[in-house]
Amino acid sequence: MSIWTSRIARCFVPDETPHAGLIIVAGLLSIAFVLVHVFQLSTYFLPSGEFKVVHIAGGIALTFLALAVKDGTGRLERWHFVLLALLTLFPLGYILIEHDAIATQRQFMVSSNDIAVAVLFLALALYAAWREWGLIMSGLAIATLLYGYYGYLVPGELFFHAGIGLQRLIGYTSIPYFQGLLGGLAELSAGTIFPFMLFAAALEMTGCVDYIMGTAYRVGGKTRAGPAQIAVIGSGLMGMVSGSSVANVASTGALTIPLMKRFGFKPEFAGAVEAVASTGGQITPPIMGLAAFLIVGITGIPYVEIVKAAVFPALIYYGYLMVAVHIRAIKRNIDVRDRAEELGKEFLPEPFLKATLRNLPFYIATTYLVVVLISGMSPGAIAIEATGILIGLSILRDWVINWDGVTGRLVHTAQLLGRIAYSGALRGAQVAIVVAVIGVLVDILVVTGFAQKLSFAMLDMAGGELWPLLLIAAVSCLAFGLGLPTSAAYILVALLGAPALIQVGVPLLAAHMFVFYFANISSITPPVAVASLIAAKIAGASYFRTGFIGMRLGLPGFLLPFLFAIHPEILGIDSTLPYVAMVSAMAFVGVVSVNLILEGHFLLPLNWLQRALLLPAAAGLLMPGLTSSAIGLCFFALVAGWQYVDSKRQERAAA
Repeated sequence: MSIWTSRIARCFVPDETPHAGLIIVAGLLSIAFVLVHVFQLSTYFLPSGEFKVVHIAGGIALTFLALAVKDGTGRLERWHFVLLALLTLFPLGYILIEHDAIATQRQFMVSSNDIAVAVLFLALALYAAWREWGLIMSGLAIATLLYGYYGYLVPGELFFHAGIGLQRLIGYTSIPYFQGLLGGLAELSAGTIFPFMLFAAALEMTGCVDYIMGTAYRVGGKTRAGPAQIAVIGSGLMGMVSGSSVANVASTGALTIPLMKRFGFKPEFAGAVEAVASTGGQITPPIMGLAAFLIVGITGIPYVEIVKAAVFPALIYYGYLMVAVHIRAIKRNIDVRDRAEELGKEFLPEPFLKATLRNLPFYIATTYLVVVLISGMSPGAIAIEATGILIGLSILRDWVINWDGVTGRLVHTAQLLGRIAYSGALRGAQVAIVVAVIGVLVDILVVTGFAQKLSFAMLDMAGGELWPLLLIAAVSCLAFGLGLPTSAAYILVALLGAPALIQVGVPLLAAHMFVFYFANISSITPPVAVASLIAAKIAGASYFRTGFIGMRLGLPGFLLPFLFAIHPEILGIDSTLPYVAMVSAMAFVGVVSVNLILEGHFLLPLNWLQRALLLPAAAGLLMPGLTSSAIGLCFFALVAGWQYVDSKRQERAAA
């Protein structure tokens, strides 16, 4: 029996596990979880309230089971997680059975049973979010609930409110009002975020991630900074669809960071490159790590407009990062071009053309996804369809190419489906619980009036002036986004930061891109910097050194949002494509100038005069206006020409 249990468990995880029985339970729950979402997004057979409770309660149960089988979990702790997973079935069953009565009869006559179940549901969600994501989000939610109840005791016009009665306060967390854990954010998580998490899992399990890294090698592997360029390109491509910079660092960084170290880059720099590249995937079209769909859901701006606005900023971000790692390679005298064959063995185990033909399902599925998304259809349903196309074509490919008998193919197919379901369901569940907890925080802040008053307070602090307001909003967004996944961070800062910017005349799209960039870049901003933390652990490097190097490598992420607000044509707002391209090119040279000043190196080490000349170059290129940009470009060209002449002189002297 134990042999068969182990074999069944390997249908969900590739490695041997001492907890095969629990893995099977979690795997079967994952399959059911996925099937409910697939059928719901295809047929809408469940009312919205029931679907949301299945999504959140199922996500909590899955998270507890995943924590139970995690390496290092003690026996007592493991079984307490199992009991909590079973306990989650109680609020799930209660709300499903009582749904119609709660939604129609008990909105104004709340029963004590409803309150008891709501308290249990909230406690399970807060505990699951704490164990999976740390104390920050759960602590903020608890503090917000206390604020909702005791607001009448808080001094100050900004924070004071009349207070919310206990019964009503608990009702806002889930039932009977279907807010908080079961509010609009839960619907967004279930209908949009989860399908893309499933698609990302399918990409990984069908071998597309390995192919993406091989493609990154073909583009950047034979350059001077080979492994660093591979990390930039590969992690950017993966981050685009993963929806989590932390997950991206953990997966691709396990390969790219050791390679960068092996080829001469310092551990802190290697970790920072991976963290910044993975974080940038969230701002890269067409999927933008799910952010595009969140912005659509919150603002109502068409998806196509958001994607078009994000193109040039993403090019600036990654172009800058590629230049930065190349300059570092020159400065440290690193040149891996002579070892390109050694590097290629890591990424191209087979000829590239053969690998491309074998990964045609990837091209077909992603092309379908992008083309249909542009047509304006529901992104969640399209992601499910694209996942089905990818899985179906991959299974067909394997049956044709790798035939090893009917039994062998059936076993392989079962493993593929089981692992996609397990990985995708778990990823979606982990995001679902933190988004649900944020839903509690957001709804209480709205009900108390704090969110609206905060916008007015920010305007008062800035005196109605744009620049002070931008600085205040940037710091606020970084603070609110610390320690959160990108999707959750954006939802929070969109509520608290964007309205004030819109009040002073910043266009709606520019305001939301401003807060989104800062919510995203918070994952590489110390003191939390979760992406840099994971990268530093993999690299065996100092966390703070990795974090601060990451801030410098991610410089466009900090500077571009200000351009969105004061120079919105960079987003294509009320502008033509040639003008947007020109402004973007100037901004790119401007941020590169800043990096050269900080690095102290271009083609050769920069002397003090050359650094001084790059200051007006950077300032002029980053300021709005053609005159200032032209002056800045002249200063940059002067330094570039000076460096080129000196480098040629040195080459002739060495010859």
